[in-house]
Amino acid sequence: MGFSLVVGLLAGLFWPWGKAHLHNPPTPAELAATPDGAVALKPGPWGNLEALRMYIEPPEEYLSPRLIEAADRRWRFEAMTPNMVTNLFQTADLTTAQRTELLDTSNWQEDAGAIYVTPSRDLLLSLSPQARRQIYAPMTAAPDTIYGLLRCSYPADQFDAFFSQSGLPDETVALVRKLSYPHGNLVFFCDIPLVLDTLQTPEMKMRLLKTLLRKSTLLLRLHITPDSDIGALTDYWVKAGWGIDLKPKLESLMTVPHGARIDLVELLPPLPADDIYTYPFPSTKPEDMHKDCHWTALNFFRDTPDPRFSDPAVVHQTLLNDYYPVVSDPRYGDVLLLTKPDGTIIHSSVFIADNIVYTKNSANPRDPFILMTIPDMIDYFEAQVPEGQTLQMQFRRNKYY
Repeated sequence: MGFSLVVGLLAGLFWPWGKAHLHNPPTPAELAATPDGAVALKPGPWGNLEALRMYIEPPEEYLSPRLIEAADRRWRFEAMTPNMVTNLFQTADLTTAQRTELLDTSNWQEDAGAIYVTPSRDLLLSLSPQARRQIYAPMTAAPDTIYGLLRCSYPADQFDAFFSQSGLPDETVALVRKLSYPHGNLVFFCDIPLVLDTLQTPEMKMRLLKTLLRKSTLLLRLHITPDSDIGALTDYWVKAGWGIDLKPKLESLMTVPHGARIDLVELLPPLPADDIYTYPFPSTKPEDMHKDCHWTALNFFRDTPDPRFSDPAVVHQTLLNDYYPVVSDPRYGDVLLLTKPDGTIIHSSVFIADNIVYTKNSANPRDPFILMTIPDMIDYFEAQVPEGQTLQMQFRRNKYY
């Protein structure tokens, strides 16, 4: 969306006050109020930012209900002996009938170092959340199983918001809730094939997949008022040579009665401005298959992206040579690293403002380029390490920006 269109749309938010109000300026509370329910972030050198949560869904080209329905649904336990699987079922939160069924080795197969177990549909539907959590943990750790590939997650306290306006039948949403289980601050759901079986039309099956694989993100807007410090805002948002034309844009917004709002996209460098809220499309751009978190973070300010930033060795060396640790408050463009206690880097993102980062959470094309809060991002990645393990944050700043 072009700058003039953004200004026109956002400035229009203020015209309902009418000309009579031009001589009676609104109160600060009225000035900050937004008709769409956006939440004000903490004030800072970034100015007065507002965030509005939204959900984006993957393109239908990425989704195939038929392939999922035809996939091997057996439980697969890799690198586990029969005794280990037996112990898992004996210690899990199962009823007597459930444990008897799962310990019946006539339902087991062993192949290529993995043990396969075929549970009945009734058992799958009747497992308690705790039993599901215990049994699914070793399966979801293997990313090439259907349970690992299709594991969905969402904040435990946002279930209703996540499924709001999904277009799914109430009974389908209720079944997803029943088959979900807690993990830290998140809820996991892994039984997509089981729920697909309950839907009759291809359209509704696709609607289920798009809903389950949707991602929560944020729209971010900068609120400019007649008393905004344009010099300070320009100092914060102009980095690495990008945004040198920002100052006249912001000054023009100050002339709008009672101020106006500008979308974050207008403040970003060209690469993230083009990518944000979109999904990679490797079928037409093969290089998109390698766009992971490090590629996204280290190419943030680059005019021409460097494909080497998909190589972990290059990433490690670049962070050592071109970045230094930040001990003060982070600034726009700093790289935020999430590390394990031993220092292993598992994720990188770009700090935007307050507690917001720009991130792509994996190289998977089903992960779009989005904005997240830092707590939401930490929850997401702590769900991928052994439960109870806490990730550490490190900020790094480029020496040359």
